[in-house]
This record gives sequence, structure tokens and C-alpha cells, in this order.
Amino acid sequence: MNKLIIFLLLLLIGLQYQLWAEKGSMITHADLNDLVAQQQQKNRGLQTRNQRLAAEVADLKQGLTAIEERARLELGMIKQGEVFYQIVK
Repeated sequence: MNKLIIFLLLLLIGLQYQLWAEKGSMITHADLNDLVAQQQQKNRGLQTRNQRLAAEVADLKQGLTAIEERARLELGMIKQGEVFYQIVK
């Protein structure tokens, strides 16, 4: 009977070791879940950025107003016949 109890105890210890310490253990599983959650967060941010860029591309393809606005803001261009006033403080 003593040998059976020792055998079962060793078996239990071996199974617990596999469950908590080896590859595929609970700790590894929790770490992988954290990594997946972080990557999903990054993906959501990138999706938002891609949607914003796609909307900007569609706007630039459709109308001249977006191109004109970009030229005015980024390049400082003005239309012919317009007067440009710069206020310096």
C-alpha cells in the first residue's frame, strides 16, 4: 500500500509540473493571451489609421476641393486673383 501511495504522489507531482512549468503550461498560455491582446490593440489602431487614409484618398480622387485645401495649407498656394494677407504678431 505504501508503494501505491508513493507512486500516486509522484504521478501527481509529475502532472502538476507539466501543468505549470513545461511548454504549453498555464503560465505560457496566459503570456500568449497577453501577447494576443496587445497585438489586437495594435491592429485596431492600424485599422483606424487605414480607414482615415482610405477616406483621404477617396476624397482626393473625387473632388478638387480637397486638393485645393491641401495646396493652401501645406504649400501656401493661393488662387489667381486672391489677395494673401499674413498677420504677424
